[in-house]
Amino acid sequence: MKRVLVALLCFLVLGLLGCETPGGQREPLATPFAGTKDVELTYEVVGAPIPAQGFGKDLRALVLARLGAAQIGADVDEDEAEGRPPRLHIVVDESLAPRVDELTTWTGTLLVLERDPTVVLAAPATSANLTRGGADGEVWYEGRRGDVLRAIETWTIDRDHKIVAEPIPSPSDGLAVLRWRTRVVRAAPRGELGDGAIVGWGGAPNIRVRAESGSPSAAVIDGVKDDPAGVVLARGRISLGAPAFANDALHVDFGEGAGAYARARRERILLATPRLPPLRRVDAVGLPPNRTLTIACLVVPILLSLGWLFFIRRFDRAHPEPMWLIGATFLLGAVSTVPAAFVEELLASSSHWLDPNLVTYGGQMFAFPLSFAVFTVVVGLTEEGAKRAASELAVRRAEFDEPVDGIVYGIVASLGFAAAENIRYFAIGRLNAPLVIARCFMSVPAHMFFGALWGYALGHTLVDPKTRRWAWIALAAACHGLFDALLSTDGAGILAVVLNLLLASAFVALVRRSLRHGPITDEMRAAAIAPEDRALFRVGRPLLFWASAVLLHALAFGIFVLGAYYQLSRHRPSMLFVVGSTVLLAPLILAALGVATALPLDVVVDSYGITFAGAARPWRKIRAYKRVRDHIEVDCEGGPLLLGPAPKATLEEIGAALKAHLGASGGQDRVNTLQSRK
Repeated sequence: MKRVLVALLCFLVLGLLGCETPGGQREPLATPFAGTKDVELTYEVVGAPIPAQGFGKDLRALVLARLGAAQIGADVDEDEAEGRPPRLHIVVDESLAPRVDELTTWTGTLLVLERDPTVVLAAPATSANLTRGGADGEVWYEGRRGDVLRAIETWTIDRDHKIVAEPIPSPSDGLAVLRWRTRVVRAAPRGELGDGAIVGWGGAPNIRVRAESGSPSAAVIDGVKDDPAGVVLARGRISLGAPAFANDALHVDFGEGAGAYARARRERILLATPRLPPLRRVDAVGLPPNRTLTIACLVVPILLSLGWLFFIRRFDRAHPEPMWLIGATFLLGAVSTVPAAFVEELLASSSHWLDPNLVTYGGQMFAFPLSFAVFTVVVGLTEEGAKRAASELAVRRAEFDEPVDGIVYGIVASLGFAAAENIRYFAIGRLNAPLVIARCFMSVPAHMFFGALWGYALGHTLVDPKTRRWAWIALAAACHGLFDALLSTDGAGILAVVLNLLLASAFVALVRRSLRHGPITDEMRAAAIAPEDRALFRVGRPLLFWASAVLLHALAFGIFVLGAYYQLSRHRPSMLFVVGSTVLLAPLILAALGVATALPLDVVVDSYGITFAGAARPWRKIRAYKRVRDHIEVDCEGGPLLLGPAPKATLEEIGAALKAHLGASGGQDRVNTLQSRK
């Protein structure tokens, strides 16, 4: 068994280092783990000092916003000293350094540059892919993005011109354009689209740049509207291509197909980020491995899942599952992320119509039905199927003997899956607080609720072997697909929160239904009790339950706000952040315990006996009962059974049902008989 567990752990680590995050952007194999290959980039402000800005608008926060828009996780610190301009220190994985350099040295404006195809470049000897295709004698270098950017740095050109990199979009391109080219433009720009420029969707896979009336940008647009094909719009060293003029605005086309929409959306988000002062890189230093960050990215996701696991086990107090089986299912759930990632990659790479990153058409609402279907099939069925397979060991064990066990093991496998998934996400985001908190209170519970759906069906099979388990897996996959599609559609994120709340309500209902049964024994099966022959009496503290549930969500939101605040102000949590989050975390834990403790449950009375909170007692083992304040205490062989709390009227109804089975004496006349059998 130990060798099997070690092999599974190695398989999981290899998968996390070399596979994509399920549902996320595909990463190349052997991607370095967070903190193992970091580089520190130092930038200095060029020109006049920056005036003091308000909270969230200082230079460090602006750079964080720029990098966040490009989905780049980085540690950013600002350094000010007398006698020199302010400096920024950005720590990032070395593979992302060129991209960070491109985004940080770009001020945030669009330059209008005049094309000059008459300049013939003197290509270096290494430019084997030099293409001569212009009818006017224009010469350019064509290749992949990185190759073209390197070519720009090595080619020489006169001071009146400069070279930019320009994509050559194709309908077969996905999130990234495969072919790029150099473009020679005049060094002096025709204008700059900055103050007064407004960037938005152009109604197709293009972005629209218009300007406020009377602004400097309006004059620039007016100056090029008669010959827009003679210029290009450039974001730093990147040319967006020649615009078209229509409806008092410049339109930049990104090609055809779903990938064009995704690229247009990504560019629109970047162009909407705040402007930066001119920055130049003054240093780049490789850093030793940050083992603290690496270990934290491994440990924190596991601790978060274990915290939710502790919460879930509170619902299975009557017959807790063995910890070794819980641990094995958790580990199998984590390992299941690897085959799930391979299947998703295989499907997504087989067709653009099966790529979740493309079918959203850049988050457009009109693509929601398609994205919902693709997320359901590619992500939902794959991941829920993988988690279901991870629970098979537990299902085949003798310990799997009561309906609530299905929910428990379904959630345990899902928590293992979520932990492994979060290791990848936290590593990419370098463990920034808002990401950790958002996934803790949104994505991890969502995984739990998806697993609870098909887990309920597994447990209910003990009661009704004809339960359609495949239908519940399909339902979980559809909910999973809906959740991801909502998060990927612009303006629909709040609906994902609503869906999570609805799933939480469904989870409560399924737990209540499952706890109406105890361990399913041969004696219970032989009784063959129909559902309509079981009397149900609701007990619990509903007001405390709902108050705890509302408080739980409010405190989770408060922790998220606190994390976002420190992300903007300090980025790395300080002692004040630790104290503040602990102050919120303590009542959050109490609220979670309140939800688990005060959950309204049903007392079930039937011809077999009494069932409450997963504990079942046959009539032959019940000695007597008595009322104790707001509970009814049932004296049974094997220990008492406490029913409640409940209002007086409900207690009287339960007492009447018990009296009907035990007799008018409340079972007291059976005590001597039961004791004489010992």
